[in-house]
Amino acid sequence: MGLNESPERGSAAVLIDDGDSQLRSAGPAAGIEPADAGELLDELRLLRARNDELERLLTRNPTTGLPIRRLFDREFERALDAVTRIERGPRIAIGLLRLNHDYDRIKNSRDRNRVLLFKTGDRMREVVGDNVYQSDRLDEFLLILRDIPNLDGAELRAGDIVDIIATPHEPPADDVRFGCHLGISVYPDHGIDREELLGNANIALRESERTDQPFVIYDTELGRGFREREELERTLRQTIQSGFGGFALNYQPFVDRSLRICGSEVLIRWTGADGRMIPPDLFIPVAEETGDIRFLGQWSLYQACRQLRHWHRSGHDGLFVSVNVSPAQFRQQDLVERVGGIIDSLKLDPSVLHLELTETTVMDDPADAIARLTELRDMGVHLALDDFGTGYSSLTYLREFPFDTLKVDRSFVTGIDASPQNRQIVKAIVTLARGFDMHVVAEGVETTQELEVVFDYGCDYVQGYVFSPAVSADAYIERVNAGPIQPPSGRLTRSPAEGSAP
Repeated sequence: MGLNESPERGSAAVLIDDGDSQLRSAGPAAGIEPADAGELLDELRLLRARNDELERLLTRNPTTGLPIRRLFDREFERALDAVTRIERGPRIAIGLLRLNHDYDRIKNSRDRNRVLLFKTGDRMREVVGDNVYQSDRLDEFLLILRDIPNLDGAELRAGDIVDIIATPHEPPADDVRFGCHLGISVYPDHGIDREELLGNANIALRESERTDQPFVIYDTELGRGFREREELERTLRQTIQSGFGGFALNYQPFVDRSLRICGSEVLIRWTGADGRMIPPDLFIPVAEETGDIRFLGQWSLYQACRQLRHWHRSGHDGLFVSVNVSPAQFRQQDLVERVGGIIDSLKLDPSVLHLELTETTVMDDPADAIARLTELRDMGVHLALDDFGTGYSSLTYLREFPFDTLKVDRSFVTGIDASPQNRQIVKAIVTLARGFDMHVVAEGVETTQELEVVFDYGCDYVQGYVFSPAVSADAYIERVNAGPIQPPSGRLTRSPAEGSAP
């Protein structure tokens, strides 16, 4: 900065060399004497510092120091405009990156949070330069990926980004392992403007999270599936809110060793407004992801118990129903109270209600699961461990969990008559169950040969198409009224009640 006096004009000219070489003049007419120039300079410096700080606060995230979303929008528009002017030039892409759940470990440490997120931003800049921006979420970042030669190049760049994010930090933060999910969309392959590209990057990010892949590059098939899924989510939510119209329960029989139907597994079915069936393997995963499975589960439980009460009052008081409990439903703090409330309101014997849970569900928090299951068991509810053998199958936890029944997964039953390995597995499960005083159900029995083997090995009940698929309540009770049933392929070569495991 310099101070020049101009005696001819009787004024003071103040040159502030602040990078822009701005020249400010103050004359006697303004009441400023040359002797006051130093104070003026100090005030101008302070004003500039305040302006710079205000600019930083308005355009930078205070935790990471990264430029905010508004600057991303502006810069991407500039970059996109430059790319569109070059025919057959390099592509440009948007990356939407979200740190994975390890981020939760540092949320309660403000200083550590700031340092680690700041370092994470620095790491991304090593790959993409000054093209990292802070999203509205603290654990989410927007990336401008420049000079992408092709879609393969986008994959390579994505791989570099997720690799550097996953690199362990130096002590004392070396116990934190950052991972991420990254969605990328490329111009012009996946969109021609910022909003379209950003929306498609978000679709790719959600797919990355849903499938637990480190990164996903958008494609049209993914976009089509995402939009169909969103429509299904909306329809599902509307159907639930309007009273579950279109939903119905089907019942697949449990058949005991005397070939009599003794109970049923309850399975939910959904008919859309157009009259077409919506497959359970389509809407159940969506309901689980959105949390709507809790409402479906509660509705199914009540309706199944209500139907069972009707059958009991009609003279079929030996029947039971087995209802699946989803992980989200099981995690509800008031699950036990809800189950007890339904039993009390319908005046049911608790032992005729069976609840089925998968190994994955109870292993999410074993201690809490044991406590909750014990409450249900003390209430008198019958508990079944579904798909046994496909998950953790820890004998320690099997000893601790208060289950009454093990259900052998269909993967061990299919073709068991021709598979020595499957026979040994089923034999071991039955032996194990007997040691814990549990019953055994064989799922997915489809042939007479499979039926004979599982009964020979001591299974107490079977389910499967060999007897019946899941059917309506009316069709189910017709089968019950018919008495002992035979598989459609003909009579068994020996009575299952007389069979014995070799």
